[in-house]
Parts: sequence; C-alpha cells; structure tokens
Amino acid sequence: MQATDPTARPNHAVLRVALVAMALPLLIACIALWWWDREPNLVNPSTPPRTEQVAMKRPMTPGAATTISVIRAVQGLAGRHAHPLRGHHHPQGADMEDTPGWERGSLMASRDLLHALRQDFARPKAPLVEDKDLAAADALLAGRVGRLPLRSAESQYRKAADHLLDYLDRLTDDDPDNAHFYLSAEALADYLEVVSDRLDTLQEHLAAGMMPPHPGEFAPPRWPIVASALALRRGGLPWRRADESLYETRGYTATLLAQMKAFQHDFGPALKSDQAKADLREAIQQLEALQSGPGNPLGLDGAPMVRLPGHALALADAVERIDDAVFDLCEELRKG
Repeated sequence: MQATDPTARPNHAVLRVALVAMALPLLIACIALWWWDREPNLVNPSTPPRTEQVAMKRPMTPGAATTISVIRAVQGLAGRHAHPLRGHHHPQGADMEDTPGWERGSLMASRDLLHALRQDFARPKAPLVEDKDLAAADALLAGRVGRLPLRSAESQYRKAADHLLDYLDRLTDDDPDNAHFYLSAEALADYLEVVSDRLDTLQEHLAAGMMPPHPGEFAPPRWPIVASALALRRGGLPWRRADESLYETRGYTATLLAQMKAFQHDFGPALKSDQAKADLREAIQQLEALQSGPGNPLGLDGAPMVRLPGHALALADAVERIDDAVFDLCEELRKG
C-alpha cells in the first residue's frame, strides 16, 4: 500500500493564518471608520438649563440659561478640535471647510444665537452701543474660522468661550448695569425666523439627497465615484454629501434643542399666551424625538446600498414638524 505524502495535503493552518492576517486589518479599518464617523456628543441637550447653571455656580439671572447654552456648545467644539482622534474625521492641519456635518450644524446654530445675543437680546438701549465681549465673541465665530487649521480654530473657539464667560460674569453679578439681557418677545421672534430659515434649508439639502437611482446606476463598477458623478449630473447630491447633510441636520437640531430649553426657562415672562407656551413645548418635544433616533443614521440614501432605510426621508419629515412648531411660536410672539 502506497504511503500518502503528508506534504501533498493542503496546509489548513497556514490558510487560516493567511485569512486572519487579511481579515484583521479590514476589521480594524471598519472599527476605526465607525469610530471616526460616529455622531459627536458636543452638547448634552437633555440637561435642563437650571442644572447647567448650578454646575457653573451662577445665580438664576434672566438670560443666563441662554448664554450658557451657547457657552457649552462653543466649549464642546473647542474640546472636539483639541482631540482630533476622538471621532474627528480629519488629522491636525486639515481645513475646517471639510469639518464633519454634525459639527458644522452645531457651529451654525451657535453662531446664529450668538449674533442674536449681540444684536438684539443684550444690546443696551443707547444707540450704537453694544457689549464688548459679545462683539468680540461674535467676530471670532463669524469670521474666517472655516479657513483656519484645526489648532487655530480650537484657539478661536476657546477665545470666544472666554468672552462669553466674561459676559456671563457681568450679567450675573450684583451690578445690573454691567451687562444687559432683555426678555423681548420681538427679539425672540426675530431669532426664531432665522431658525425657521435654517430648517427650511436643511430640508432642501435632505430632499436633494433622496433622488431615486436609475436602474443599474449603482451596479459595479459604477459606485460610489461614478454614481456620485451621475447624481450630480441629474441634479442630486453625491451620496457622501447626502450623508453629511444628515449629520449637519442632527448637529444643528441637537444644539437648537439646548437653546429652546434655555428659552423656555429665560423667556417665561415673555410667553404671555398659553398657545405660545404650548408651541414652545411642541418644538422641544419634536426636537427630543428627533435626537432619540439612531446615533449613526447610516445615510447613503441613494447609493450605493439602496436597500438601507430612508433616514433622510424620516429626518426631513421630523425637521418639517419642528419647523411648523417654530413658525407657530414665532407667529404667536408677533401677536404680542
């Protein structure tokens, strides 16, 4: 009987080692991509304004909760850039014009409210006079921050937060003339109009990423690069930009939720009608419902995995409901 040559048998051990060696880097890459692409938690919108004020050891001065909501958001953005490996898409030195969508949305909401603080809520009665710290913070955030390297952006954020803290110090001290905050229903309505415009724009961006694919458009080798080019030619967004629109919307609405809770605390006396209070509660409830959705929406609403849930469609519907509540509140405030 002829003996079997053991060397002729396939070496399963070597094959298994080779497969593991090939699969391990892929697994690590997938984990890293998930970590870098996870939704940040720059602000805690579920924290009530009163708890925030106690944490910062400030008295319950009108306007303090609104100011703190901006401070927390800006400090969160600064901390985000201080640790770029903690979920940030880009290494140090990358341009902020490629800032992840969530962060861009949060920054947009913070800039808008800070500008409203400077121009309306905190402007003294005297003409051509404004709070120096709010003016400096607004200039830092509204300037050309988007073109600065990450470390420069971090410095800008921290300087803006320091100016806001100085304003908060003066607002909450014993001298009422050191800083001002006016509980003006008209000023709040003006800001809510800005919010409504932002929500309309976000809805448009989400809708632009929901164009149905043509038959065979996302079959290999057409995705994802060729598919993005085809989507642009048809007037839609590339699938990666559509994914960014999802994060931008969630970032904006998360920061807006913290602001609306602060308004509920600060502007209680300005909300004279029960309907206005109900509209504000409705806006907060809709914002909370949106934030309770999936932490990573797995966008790709168009390519290349067309069978994934239509998160953009659901998010657009949620944004529309929020916009309706904000618009109703604005109209109620205009009635006086």
